[in-house]
Amino acid sequence: MRLTDLLQLTNDLNAQTTFYLTIEQKVLPLARLKITASECLLYPGQTPMTKAKIFHLVKHMHGRSIPLWVQNGNKRLPLYGVQILLETNSVRLT
Repeated sequence: MRLTDLLQLTNDLNAQTTFYLTIEQKVLPLARLKITASECLLYPGQTPMTKAKIFHLVKHMHGRSIPLWVQNGNKRLPLYGVQILLETNSVRLT
């Protein structure tokens, strides 16, 4: 999955929508985003980021067609899907 895909899929959601990562069948909050010239790394943590925070971080960025990776310790995992949970106002990245 690419950063552009994530932004397009979540564009119509509420700004306070929270993001979570599914890592080895565990749901963990997406707490940090690290963007380089060639990739975007997502890190789990304690407090989930909101859509408003993510969009604020990337709004002036050019070249949003970079791949998304989940960084879990020393392992880098690719993202394949997005699950939008309207009842809990959250998004789960898998």
